[in-house]
Amino acid sequence: MIPTMTLRTAGLTIAFAGALIGSLASAQQPPPQAAPPAPPVAGATQGGRGGGGAVKSPEIASDGKVTFRLRAPGAKEVAVVVSGGRRLPMQKNEQGVWTATSDVLPPDYYTYTFNVDGGSMNDPSNRQVQTSFGSFTSMFVVPGPQPWLPAPGVPRGAITKHTFHSAVANDDRDFYVYTPARYDAHRSAAYPVLYLQHGLGDDAERWMTGGGANTILDNLIGQGKAVPMVMVTTLGYGVSNGPAGAMTPENLEGFGKILINEVMPIVEKAYNVSRNREQRALAGLSMGGAETLLTGLNHLDKFAWLGSFSGAYVMWPGATSPRAGGAPTAPNAAPAPAAAAGAAPPAAAAPGGRGGRGGGQQVLDESILPKIFPTLDAKTANTQLKMLWIVCGTSDGLIGVNRQFKNWLKSKNINFTEQEVPDMGHVWPLWRQNLTDMAQKLFQPKGK
Repeated sequence: MIPTMTLRTAGLTIAFAGALIGSLASAQQPPPQAAPPAPPVAGATQGGRGGGGAVKSPEIASDGKVTFRLRAPGAKEVAVVVSGGRRLPMQKNEQGVWTATSDVLPPDYYTYTFNVDGGSMNDPSNRQVQTSFGSFTSMFVVPGPQPWLPAPGVPRGAITKHTFHSAVANDDRDFYVYTPARYDAHRSAAYPVLYLQHGLGDDAERWMTGGGANTILDNLIGQGKAVPMVMVTTLGYGVSNGPAGAMTPENLEGFGKILINEVMPIVEKAYNVSRNREQRALAGLSMGGAETLLTGLNHLDKFAWLGSFSGAYVMWPGATSPRAGGAPTAPNAAPAPAAAAGAAPPAAAAPGGRGGRGGGQQVLDESILPKIFPTLDAKTANTQLKMLWIVCGTSDGLIGVNRQFKNWLKSKNINFTEQEVPDMGHVWPLWRQNLTDMAQKLFQPKGK
């Protein structure tokens, strides 16, 4: 087995161009509050270096309270900002260590930053982070019974990072491979494989850092609820400039080429995975959901299982048009404070444009769909697809385009499984539950 390597890489934080891009990204993840490459804030020292011994932070108590610590003897005012914008003032002791303890936090993934004399920084004592494209934010986990949180005594799989040069995008990029506990490279029966895609603004590792995908599979496989499978999370941009180029036609089209012609051959050479389409699945959230259906439904010879979670079909080339009386723009909401990786959306969020905050609405131009899916018909789809699963929350700004596409599929008599989750928006709890539900059905005999 290839040895486990989990590497974190920090690049420059980029500004997403255009209202739609900013709205897509902000709706599906909390914006990082600190760019990792920034120099240390004045007054703060790195962990135990600089004298005074090691600092433990964060420290999670059995009752769900979390204690944060930062050595910053020269600082005048320090606070910790936890998911959801909760600001906790910190107190300094004689050794120059600032401390604050939270109230009881429900089991979940959380992000946080330190605010030191007005400057923001990650926790130098904590190596656990939530990634996004070009940056990362300090993270911790309050344990609990949810299927995406680590369960005691469950054997853990391995995560391996791979890098390669993409001839399609003309850049160097990465993907991550999860292999289940007790993975056998020489097993006679090759493992089925799930290719899982992130959303706009995220990176290849995001499903592993706060998304909980590897933990979900660990728990389900360990409990006998899912078949042992290999999972691959790739960088979802078919262009070299990442989210900045996400709305170009080349983005989603390039992704499909990179996945099929570059990533899959590497995976199939390095791992004991099946080359049988009935043992391959493709799924993703938001942008990844749009990529899943665009690639999967046009390559039924490659995939038999498809899953779209809150699919951003507005990103399909040429698929959108403005509603009468309005320009095709997306809501341009101001970024919210950092939230839990999976925190519920603000109560004010409502259906509508991307993120549910007014502005010009977008709909699918259904006349374009036959051009986007030129070979898709009921006979082929219904005989070759083991699963076509489309899920969206009713409070998601994308519920309208999801309903449009489902109605188009119905008009063509193409079978699919759908779910509309009441009062759920464009949030991680929905996507983690989607993956949990889907993983239990993947590669199972029909009807199980």
